[in-house]
Amino acid sequence: MAVMLCTKCGLADDSPKPMRCAKCGGRDFYASTPSAFGPSKKSSTPVETTAVSTSSADQNSSVSNVTLFDKYGGFPTISKIVRAFHKEIMLRPHLAAYFDGIDLVVLAEHTVKYIAFVMGKPAEIYTGRDMYSAHAKFHIHGIHFDEVTDVLKDILLHSGVEKPDIDIIMRRVESLREMIIV
Repeated sequence: MAVMLCTKCGLADDSPKPMRCAKCGGRDFYASTPSAFGPSKKSSTPVETTAVSTSSADQNSSVSNVTLFDKYGGFPTISKIVRAFHKEIMLRPHLAAYFDGIDLVVLAEHTVKYIAFVMGKPAEIYTGRDMYSAHAKFHIHGIHFDEVTDVLKDILLHSGVEKPDIDIIMRRVESLREMIIV
């Protein structure tokens, strides 16, 4: 059974065609099916990776089209990851300087949609400018790109994303290097 989720904040709505999000007032929703990997809440105790991988592989054989986006809980999880990511970036003055004069709410929305795309959500969910146009005026240096990707990697790890999945996400992000740096 699909649940409608707000693309802005990730709030679930059980009605088949919600008109407006009760939390943020957003009007854009997408249908999300429950994850084949169980609840999206991760336990705080370490789990044996090989045991999880084996059981997941057995489950995954019948559900081969589950994306990382769905595996980790969709927009609610990605929204939390993006909030933590932006918070960490803004604590670093040399990186925060790139965001002077930027509407951080709009940036967060675009970042959530982009990370959703990177994690396998269909491309039509990300409707922002192309990466070159969005970043060219900032003259971003390679060392800052590397630091931002390291922050993202750390946030993903601390958010319970598995190492092999982080590697996939980071390869996709790294593929944008030439469009973002000067």
